[in-house]
Amino acid sequence: MVVKPYSDKRINENVFTRTFENDVESAELVWHRDAKDRNIKVIEGEGWKLQFDDALPRQLKMNEQYFIPANTYHRVIKGGSSLMLEVKEIV
Repeated sequence: MVVKPYSDKRINENVFTRTFENDVESAELVWHRDAKDRNIKVIEGEGWKLQFDDALPRQLKMNEQYFIPANTYHRVIKGGSSLMLEVKEIV
């Protein structure tokens, strides 16, 4: 069984919150792709970054939205606190 470095809480069919705890190991935050387009918004967290393949990491800012296209390699980079995101899957 694979243990994920985050926990999800479903809000409705296309929306959930995803939380990465402060004690998550950086090595667990791997490059990956998602099957669906997503908009993410930072609910809480400081110092975390989002990085797309072949791009420099960018700082995740509170209450800002970020678009992640389906099948695009990306990862989050650990910050100085826990991170909570609101994730909206675009169907």
